[in-house]
Formats: sequence, C-alpha cells, structure tokens
Amino acid sequence: MIKINLSKNKVIISGHANFADYGKDIVCAAVSSIVTTSVNDIYVINREALNYNDDGKTITIEVIKDDDLVYRILNNLQELLINLSEDYPKNIKIERED
Repeated sequence: MIKINLSKNKVIISGHANFADYGKDIVCAAVSSIVTTSVNDIYVINREALNYNDDGKTITIEVIKDDDLVYRILNNLQELLINLSEDYPKNIKIERED
C-alpha cells in the first residue's frame, strides 16, 4: 500500500500500491506521474521554493518559501492524490495533518 501524509506545506509518500506486478502497476505509475509533473512545474516557477527528496523508499516534498502559485500546484497535487486514493482505497492510504 502507498501511504501518503499530507499537510499544508508538505507531502510524504512511501510504499508500493501492489495493484499489479512491479513494472505493470498503474496505481504506482499514476502516483509517480502526478508527483513528477507537479514537482517539475514547481521547479519551473521557483526552484528555491521547494525541498524534494527521494531516498528510494520515501519521497518528501516540502514548500520552503511562500509562493501563491507554488501552493496552488501543491494543493492540486494533493487533490489528485486524494482522488486517486478514492478510486483505489485498497492501494493508497491518505493521512492528513492540519
């Protein structure tokens, strides 16, 4: 199961969806696509507004500078992950910190 922790300025993702065999897992591919596109978009706008770390087990995305457009992209990333978790509740678990 993919575990996603969401807060106002941070997203932490770990695990594997186990929807299908490695390399054929559409749920993992969707999460990867959402994250990659969102991070790349933020980097285009303001590369210094974001800390991104992928240690091979956990991805951490953290906004470190206030920027309205960066927060819009982060909010969109979070909403897309929430929508995906609603479609695949056995494969993605969302936890929210307020």
